Amino acid sequence: MKTSNKRKIVSSAALGLALLMTPTLASRSAIHTYAQAALTADEEAKIQAFLATQPQNNDTTNIGKVAVTQPSSYTFPGVNNYTSLFQSRGTKVNIDQDYEYTIESSDANNGKRVKIKNWASVEAYDIFKMGDGSPTPIGYEDKFLYAKEVTLIDTADGSEFTVKNAVFPVNNPDGDRPWETLWYNRYTFDLPIEESDPRFKAEIEDASLIPLFGNGYWTLHATVTEMVPYETIVKIDESLKTGEVEEDVAGVLGGKTGKYDIMYSLAEDLPGDTYKQYTSDVIYADLLANVDTNPAVSDMFSKPWGDVTVTSFTSSPATNRVLRVGIDYTHFVTEDGTSVIAADGTPVAKKYGLQPQETFAGYEYVTTRTEANGDRVHVYKKASATPVAPSPATPTTPAAPAASTPEAPATPKTGDTNLFAAFAMLVSGMIASAAAFITKKKNA
Repeated sequence: MKTSNKRKIVSSAALGLALLMTPTLASRSAIHTYAQAALTADEEAKIQAFLATQPQNNDTTNIGKVAVTQPSSYTFPGVNNYTSLFQSRGTKVNIDQDYEYTIESSDANNGKRVKIKNWASVEAYDIFKMGDGSPTPIGYEDKFLYAKEVTLIDTADGSEFTVKNAVFPVNNPDGDRPWETLWYNRYTFDLPIEESDPRFKAEIEDASLIPLFGNGYWTLHATVTEMVPYETIVKIDESLKTGEVEEDVAGVLGGKTGKYDIMYSLAEDLPGDTYKQYTSDVIYADLLANVDTNPAVSDMFSKPWGDVTVTSFTSSPATNRVLRVGIDYTHFVTEDGTSVIAADGTPVAKKYGLQPQETFAGYEYVTTRTEANGDRVHVYKKASATPVAPSPATPTTPAAPAASTPEAPATPKTGDTNLFAAFAMLVSGMIASAAAFITKKKNA
């Protein structure tokens, strides 16, 4: 067993059902791990399932990838609770007078002359202030405002209708208003990415040009990092005890990092709040999927929310974790270390796991010992021969002797001569004496 640079960690998850299903580990309540991190309950279950197949020494299996939580310190608050980075940068202002506008749109309202209802109470944002550094506008430059929602009055018939994400000009510091156009459905200014989201950084060169020329004057930069999980390889090592795990190689996460420039562009005819489905989480997930393809610098791809260019990509591979897992065998041997011989004449093979002693014809069980590697050894010896106890001979009752010759004693059974020699001689003497006495009496 390796002893350098290791520490023992007993996993907190009980083996439960897996232990009941795996007799080889039934004597232990937990896997003992010598590693940098304890095994998870899922990893333990997979190791138990592998051991249940009774693997041999040096057999290996892959029990899968480690669970990885991608790093992020930010949570998108939801489509009804976020504040767009443009609005965070913008300065809230009031409309200074009752302007009249011409609508420019892709629907039936295109070309209508309108005014903003309740213009003095509309909450608006100074678009110029949304640019980097919040510069002070030059007097002659255009000044545009943005409002999340306004109600418009058709000057032709007095009818009213409400539009969202409206952009419209007001007088600049010189008192001029070069444009009279009102646009709506300008989703850029309600982009569902917050200024506090560390995954994105907006670079807005000149926000006042966005209403006129679209998204060509700002860029969204994103840095995407993906942690690459390592896999855990399990290798059987019979020098370890059942339930012991040693880590030969510590798992190390890999990583992929991509940097992207995004040209955010949504069509202005999306119905309702459809644009809100493309949140920062959705955009980041699309970029993360691209990182996984190992892109090359300057690669380009398009998504419904915009066009993307890869500006940088780096990666480092994961290092797989290698664990050695112990197993035990049960051996049946004689006192001299040779295998017990079964009734069919073949040596009794070792058995997987820690098994109880067994009975073998011609052998007597002696003892059981445990080897340093955890193996169990049942020791036997040859059974001693058991002598068969002899049956005692039954003396034959003598018949009445002939007048002239006494009856000879019964002949002992084969094998009884040595045991009953004295007894036979005694009987013979008694019979001879009796015969002599009877003869004498008759002659008297």
